Amino acid sequence: MRYYEFIQRGNLRYRSVRRLQEPAVEPVSVSQAKEHLRIDASFSDDDIYLQTLITAARVWVENAADRTLIRSQWQIKFDMFPSNDIELRRPPLMSDPVVVTYVPSNTGNYAPVAFTDFRTDRDSEPQVIRPQWNGSWPTARGAENDVTITYWAGYGESGDDVPAAARHTILMLVAHWYTAREAVTPGGMNPVPMGVEALMGTINWGQYR
Repeated sequence: MRYYEFIQRGNLRYRSVRRLQEPAVEPVSVSQAKEHLRIDASFSDDDIYLQTLITAARVWVENAADRTLIRSQWQIKFDMFPSNDIELRRPPLMSDPVVVTYVPSNTGNYAPVAFTDFRTDRDSEPQVIRPQWNGSWPTARGAENDVTITYWAGYGESGDDVPAAARHTILMLVAHWYTAREAVTPGGMNPVPMGVEALMGTINWGQYR
């Protein structure tokens, strides 16, 4: 077999999954983090550090839950189309159109063309795209990265749109990292606090991963 291989639901392994556009805001603000940490609002010496911790915690939560919290643009690539469904990683999918381009098999040049004869299943978890009824995906050339799917994912554009469990997980991680700044504590290598693990259990996709 080539680089890709068949996996569940007839999909091919992704050549790549990457975020094209980062979120414009974070799920929680520095002021909210300071309130959680009981830091006086007038103390600003650590504001930049707290902002860095918030971003790191948001990325941790997104990776652990395989979700996107704030509106971001994603792109996935294949060498060729799978047999049926294409799962759109890092849900939830936003209402923006999904864009599919590919390099046809009858061309020798890298000249992607748009493909629009597909439907988006927004009720699936995660959301998927699949060919129209009685249709099929076109035949791509099959070279590296010849199929590209671009889409927007996230709960919304504001931290208020993000589930409370995810926001509180971020706050707990920020508090943990703010007070324990070394990788290993004097008592040994401690795991992520149990409270964080419990909250993550309410927002991850379970068997989806």
